[in-house]
Amino acid sequence: MKIYFIHLGENDGSSLTDNGIWQLNMLVNRLVIDRFRADRIYANGHDVSRQSAGILARSLGIPIFHDERFVEVKKSVIEGNFTESDVENLEYINMFVDEVVKNGKDSVIALGDGIHRAVISRLTGMPLHSTRHFSLWPGSISVLQRQDIGSTGVWRMTSVNDTNHLRAP
Repeated sequence: MKIYFIHLGENDGSSLTDNGIWQLNMLVNRLVIDRFRADRIYANGHDVSRQSAGILARSLGIPIFHDERFVEVKKSVIEGNFTESDVENLEYINMFVDEVVKNGKDSVIALGDGIHRAVISRLTGMPLHSTRHFSLWPGSISVLQRQDIGSTGVWRMTSVNDTNHLRAP
């Protein structure tokens, strides 16, 4: 099983910029060439998440599952400063992760990088604050893959912040 983290295209905080749309279209071209397959795309109620997921869904023919309850994980939380509402949000993200894993099918998560970091932390066991050490650039893709080892499974990052599709030929 793989979870693909599509990092939202460049945006102005409320919508994708022209460059952000270009980034996602270049990513779609790459995924089509790679014969990419996934069961669903997860997005939240944020306009940029919806817009990014919409580009992917239309081009790849994958249904979107919107969940308005997702709230972006703030930088302060990733650095270890939590409020009660932050803890509730992380608990909800953990429940979401458990549902995605239980589904057992390859999925795309087109949400903000704070949520991506929370999911990565949850599945790999990496402390959330340690995820701040790697970049997640707009329009990039990262992949988390479950590998069966004996009777258990281990989640590993097989790709982080891949932007090869954004390079000029």
